[in-house]
Amino acid sequence: MKFKNIKFIISLNSIALFGVIIIQVLWMNAALKLSETNLDRDVNEALNRVAEKIDNSEKFRKIIQKLNLQKSTDENELVESIDEVFENMPGTGQSGSEQLDKTDIAQSFNKSLKKFYQRRIQVVDSLVKELMMTDFFTFQSIDERLEGINLDSLIKSELAFKNINTPFEYGIYEKQQLTKIRSKNFDPARVEYKTMLLRYDVMSPPVWLFLYFPKKKSFLYKSVFWLIALTFFLILIIIITFYITVDQMLTQKEISRIKSDFINNMTHEFKTPIATIGLTTDLMSNPKVISDPERLMKYVNKIKEENKRMNQQVEIVLRLAQLDRKQLQLKLENFDLLEVTEEAIHHMKYIIESKNGIIRLINNASNTRIFGDKEHIKNVIINLLDNAIKYSPEILDIQIELFTPKPNEVSIAVKDKGIGMTPEVQKRVFDRFYRQTTGNIHDVKGHGLGLSYVQEIVKLHNGDIKVKSELNKGSIFTVTFKNN
Repeated sequence: MKFKNIKFIISLNSIALFGVIIIQVLWMNAALKLSETNLDRDVNEALNRVAEKIDNSEKFRKIIQKLNLQKSTDENELVESIDEVFENMPGTGQSGSEQLDKTDIAQSFNKSLKKFYQRRIQVVDSLVKELMMTDFFTFQSIDERLEGINLDSLIKSELAFKNINTPFEYGIYEKQQLTKIRSKNFDPARVEYKTMLLRYDVMSPPVWLFLYFPKKKSFLYKSVFWLIALTFFLILIIIITFYITVDQMLTQKEISRIKSDFINNMTHEFKTPIATIGLTTDLMSNPKVISDPERLMKYVNKIKEENKRMNQQVEIVLRLAQLDRKQLQLKLENFDLLEVTEEAIHHMKYIIESKNGIIRLINNASNTRIFGDKEHIKNVIINLLDNAIKYSPEILDIQIELFTPKPNEVSIAVKDKGIGMTPEVQKRVFDRFYRQTTGNIHDVKGHGLGLSYVQEIVKLHNGDIKVKSELNKGSIFTVTFKNN
């Protein structure tokens, strides 16, 4: 995969991500608007049903009132009609001598009942006319006309029928004035819905029912909760996918760079010893050199030295590979860290002296015995010394101190006066293949594997390693182990 256009790819992905997020937000807004439209429709339908029920309720109330007024009159008229029948029946006069005739009796009943029903018809006609006139000319207040109607329950019932279960506030207006019929916290400035009441009464001032929902927004959000949750979930998935994609691209780019640097460095590190060995071999084949044992031994030692150098590089790579595969076997034993430190210093003594450097060992530890792999711990100290030498180009002054930070612990600190590190470099100094640069140039030999190996070995021994450094003033690497 090519990484020349990685910025373009990331920018393109960022634009696509931004576009998808905008689409998701627009989709969510459209869903909210649709939900609000449906709410408005349902509320208006519910209020219309409230108005119809109030109209019907008042009509029924008027009819019942008129019928109740006629109740006593009806009873009296019925008694009078029956009395009239008996008064007009033959044989009921004062003489008492007339004979009763069934035909005459039937005719008398028929005549009296006919008069009764005629009066009933007149009463009903009068009632209807009065109701009609009352509809056109109503002089009662709205409080009297809505007496006996539980408006709050009626509105709540109709809204619940439309699955609208959220608090509401309402108020009744008559002659454009707010009446006493209203909810406790009604605020005229927040009114959103209205409907006319008593619509059949065309001669009276209009009566309006106003209503609003204090928690309308929360109700709308709840109505589309799953859609909003799904939208945010999809946005989150897209962002995570984008992040993973970009992270993988950057990781692959970094791996590619590290791989290229490793190959170049390894090639360079091997090329020099191989060239030296080849040149030395050619010189050894010279008859003059063969006849000079001293010169011949010098060349043999040079070949051994270069071969050892290549072997060390291979060993580091193999050790890290074993660490990755969890195949590194530690040979644990009880040993003295001070003695191992002295051996590591002796191993690096020739290099330090060749650069006119000095190295000081200070032991302030009360107990220097630890339990671990002696060879690997020795390699840890050698790597720290090698790192101090590489990054001390001018003044090679190294100090190694052993001390006791806590009971049952022993620490070894390797301090140099080299170029030091910035905070950014300190964060990555233990990363594999990472090497400090001067600008864009790696002017120090190595593969960036030494400190990574050191950290892995220290972790395997349940130890701890810390670095403290200041640019152009030097660095201190401190490794802490548990006493045995």
